[in-house]
Amino acid sequence: MYDDWLARWREGRIGWHETNGNRSLQRYWQADGLRVLVPLCGKSVDLFWLAARGNVVTGVELSEIAVRDFFADHELDYEVSADGTRFRAKELPLTLVCGDYFSYTETGFDAHYDRGALIAIPHGRRADYARHTTARLAENPVQLVITLEYDQEVVDGPPYAVSPAEVLSYWPGLSRVETANDIANAPPKFLAAGLDKLTEVV
Repeated sequence: MYDDWLARWREGRIGWHETNGNRSLQRYWQADGLRVLVPLCGKSVDLFWLAARGNVVTGVELSEIAVRDFFADHELDYEVSADGTRFRAKELPLTLVCGDYFSYTETGFDAHYDRGALIAIPHGRRADYARHTTARLAENPVQLVITLEYDQEVVDGPPYAVSPAEVLSYWPGLSRVETANDIANAPPKFLAAGLDKLTEVV
């Protein structure tokens, strides 16, 4: 899984990247001034949006290309830790940690934003991801999780479909607040396979 992810960044195959940020985050995020964890963050514009609202944001990303591209895209000056793993913005409360998320051990985050992490992980590892994420969070965190639902008998991920029951088995306190057919933004392989409905769930 890791090799494929790194290859996608090297080759520029990052069709999931939203250049204008995620509309659901901008619509439903209501808490500011929090320590926000963003796993598998890529170079998401959402990191900048969250930090600009006064949140202290930490993104964790495997690809150094993605991390450096984020700072270049936003023309942000940054400092790199001595071990080369932490990239801290000088102008915003924002740090990107470059490395394997499953090796990341910092705790005490009081908010969690997941737009593309859970759906990027195969079924066999998603429970481990959820447990690892929960262990990073404080009690009663703010959480915004965005998933996809579609017929995996037609085509398989990534991104993967995650059922409502599975999501609630990880985080029972979540509520389903919006669904939308996002087939227009489906990966080309999904369309080629004949998939006609792809539901984005907030």
